[in-house]
Amino acid sequence: MNRRFPALLALSLTLAAVPAQAGPGYADVADLTLAASAIVRATIVDVERISAKQAPGLADDRARLLVTAAVDAVLIAPGTTPARLQWLWDAPLDARGKPPKPKGQAVLAWLTAPASDGKTQLLTRQAQQPHDPALESRIRAIAAEARSGTVPVITGVANGFRADGSVAGESESQFFLNATGGKGVTLVVTARPGEPRRVTVASGDVIDESAVPVQRDTLLWYRLACFLPATLPAAAGGADRALAADWQAALASLGPCGRGLPAAH
Repeated sequence: MNRRFPALLALSLTLAAVPAQAGPGYADVADLTLAASAIVRATIVDVERISAKQAPGLADDRARLLVTAAVDAVLIAPGTTPARLQWLWDAPLDARGKPPKPKGQAVLAWLTAPASDGKTQLLTRQAQQPHDPALESRIRAIAAEARSGTVPVITGVANGFRADGSVAGESESQFFLNATGGKGVTLVVTARPGEPRRVTVASGDVIDESAVPVQRDTLLWYRLACFLPATLPAAAGGADRALAADWQAALASLGPCGRGLPAAH
C-alpha cells in the first residue's frame, strides 16, 4: 500500500475546501479602468526579483518583481503600444515567504502610459490580475460606456422635493443631481400604498416614461452608488425627514458600492 496516499488525499481535501479567490468587483474594475492610461492583456515572459535594499517602501509580506510581458491585446492605449512592456509588481508572499512564479501566465494590467522603451507602471499593486474572459469583457464594456459620453459623471445633489399623491400613503420625491457637462440626472422615488418604493432615474429635469430603474453593474449605477453622499445634504432638503427617508430608500435600492480594493488614483 502506498503510505503517501492518505497524506495526498488529506492535502487534496484541504485544497478543495479552500474557496477560490474572488476577482475584483465591478466598482474595483471601474476605478481602475477609468483611471488607467493603458490596459493590456499580456503574457508574462520574464520575472526578476528586486532585492529588498533596492525596493524602498516594500511591505514585509511582498516581493518586488520586475515583470516583462508580451502584449497580446490592447484594450485601452493613448497611442502605439510597444510589443513588450516592463513594470514593477509588489507580489504577495505565500505562507513560506516565497513569491509567486507568474512566468507564462496571462494577465490583465492597468497601467500608466508606456514609454517608447516599454517601461510603465501599475496603477496600484492590485492592478495586475490573472486573465479571465469575463473580467476582460467587463473592462471593455466599462471603457465603451465611458467613451460614449452618455453616462454623466455625478458630482453632487443640487436639491430635492417631495409631493404627496392623491391618496393616503402615495408620494413622489425627486432629487436633482449635479453632473459634469451640465447633463443633469434626476433620481425619482415613488411610494404607493402596499407597494415597495420604486426608484428610477431620468436624464435631465423632465420626468416622463423614460425614467427607468438603475441597472446594477453599469457605469451609471457605479457613478451613483459609489459617489452619492450617504445622507441628503441640508442644502438639498436634508432637514425634511420624509425627503431624507426617501433618499435613504434610493441608496438602499442602488445597493452598496462594494469596493474591495484600494481606490486607484
